[in-house]
Amino acid sequence: MSHELATLVLAAFGGVLVVGSLVFFLRPRWLWQWLKGMVVFAVLALGLYSLAIAVTLLEYESLEGMDTVATVSTYRQGDQLWQVALQLPDEPPRYEMVRGDQWQLDARMMRFAGPIRWLGVAPGYRLERLSGRYTSLEQERTAPRSVIALHGNRWLDLWALDREYNLPFVEGVYGNATFMPMRDGASYDVRLSSSGLVAVPLNEAAREAVQHWNDG
Repeated sequence: MSHELATLVLAAFGGVLVVGSLVFFLRPRWLWQWLKGMVVFAVLALGLYSLAIAVTLLEYESLEGMDTVATVSTYRQGDQLWQVALQLPDEPPRYEMVRGDQWQLDARMMRFAGPIRWLGVAPGYRLERLSGRYTSLEQERTAPRSVIALHGNRWLDLWALDREYNLPFVEGVYGNATFMPMRDGASYDVRLSSSGLVAVPLNEAAREAVQHWNDG
């Protein structure tokens, strides 16, 4: 936008505000009714937003320090085909068939600011999906993929809305994922802190798989 056009737009906008303000002050009843309407609208919007945050909190687990969020165990079923046992805290294990050479677990995090943070609300997390990865770039592009959603879609998704519109008092954190090689009988502890996910080998099979992977 040129300076001339910007000047015209700003002058017109400022003129409308000045004329509107004078009209309201010359007719105080209109001003009072307008102010009451704006206050009611602001309170209603704040109440609805608070309810939306409360509903969102129900879907997220509280994150305090370095928490163990899952245990992942892998069992070979065939060539690049694995049964993966996903054990979440206080829940029965969930078994899924995963193709590939590595498993990957993705999570999303929600941080809070302003009055919500003052209330002492800890950041929240939600495990999103379990998937398989191939070490071969060619297979990664062309081979069948395994992607298992761990949560269904919600009609109200503050995390996604914040990513698009930068909502106040909440921060949707993107890109939290960890992956490890699969080996028959290997088990991993998946931990999450405010900096993201990390997987730690729990048994000898997992440690050998990681060592072989690192050696390349």
